[in-house]
Amino acid sequence: MQAPPQAPLRVILKHIAQSPARAAHDAARAWIIYPIFFARGELELQKNGAYEPTSLELYSIRQRLRMKFIVAGYTFWHSLKLRFARTVCIPRLGGEGLMANLLHVLEVLHRVRPDAHVHVDWVLDSSEEGFRYGQVGENVWTGLFRTLGAQPHRRYFRAASSVDSALWGTGKDYLKGRVLKRHRDAYNQTLVKWVEIANPRVLEEVRSIYERSLNGRFCIGIHRRVGNQYVLNLQRDGAMPSIERLVECVRAEVRSRAATDWVVFLATDDANAALLLRQELGPRLVVRDQVRRTTADEAEVHYSDWGKLSLADAEDVLIDALLLARCDVVLHASSSVSTMAGLLNPALCLVRVAQVG
Repeated sequence: MQAPPQAPLRVILKHIAQSPARAAHDAARAWIIYPIFFARGELELQKNGAYEPTSLELYSIRQRLRMKFIVAGYTFWHSLKLRFARTVCIPRLGGEGLMANLLHVLEVLHRVRPDAHVHVDWVLDSSEEGFRYGQVGENVWTGLFRTLGAQPHRRYFRAASSVDSALWGTGKDYLKGRVLKRHRDAYNQTLVKWVEIANPRVLEEVRSIYERSLNGRFCIGIHRRVGNQYVLNLQRDGAMPSIERLVECVRAEVRSRAATDWVVFLATDDANAALLLRQELGPRLVVRDQVRRTTADEAEVHYSDWGKLSLADAEDVLIDALLLARCDVVLHASSSVSTMAGLLNPALCLVRVAQVG
């Protein structure tokens, strides 16, 4: 899908006139939300490929204020420049996985001026630490989505930083109620306008699984993240809900809906979770086999060594997110996958599960 057609001059002028106030809004949100980690820690690459904090301690008030000042100021100027730019390049975030990168594309697209020329650069160049879905030189974006625009040959703005803190880390739990609903509706409109899935395997597998296992049933989705220390530090309480807690929430949802014909669709990178939930839920569990998974003492899948991952692994993540979006309710911890499911389907009921009910 190419960039939207030339917008009327009045629409462009309105966008430019509103840009300072909207950039200030982004900065204010960053001020309120930051820091986006549960605790302060220094990350160190372990032999198993995982990034683990060598030390964890809660932020002091002084540390919080300092971070808020720095991030809010930077967010304001980055957001403002993005909104004025005529040509924008959205690079991959090499330390993040697929859904976090897609969220970044959306937060940029949501803010560009109506007549902006936009290009997504997801070409791998070997510098990536957590986005290794193929070989160096491959373009992950065009393997999954329609092209937004050609690589710009003139001066462009490189949108390499986040601008919406509600899409990152513990900030995912910040918005509530009607504000969250408006946020999801707005991003869904941006997604529909700009992004088109073009990968045939993704489209066919989503259609097939939905028709075979989910259609016509009350469907509870679960997104379970592998519980290593880095992931725990992205949760607002520094903890991950246990399998027992998730099963308890499933039973509660079934009782509250008086559902008789129900299934649970599980999207997870945690190999142990898939096994344990199958034991608990039996044939009511729908989970995709032949998907690469890991364990809590290893790195997340997207941090795998070069050569272990391919575009198929990125396809698996996208398939899971699309199927979660087709559920009636999704139980989740803080994650980019569940956030994206909520943007794909603004009517989806998202239930944030804490370890203690």
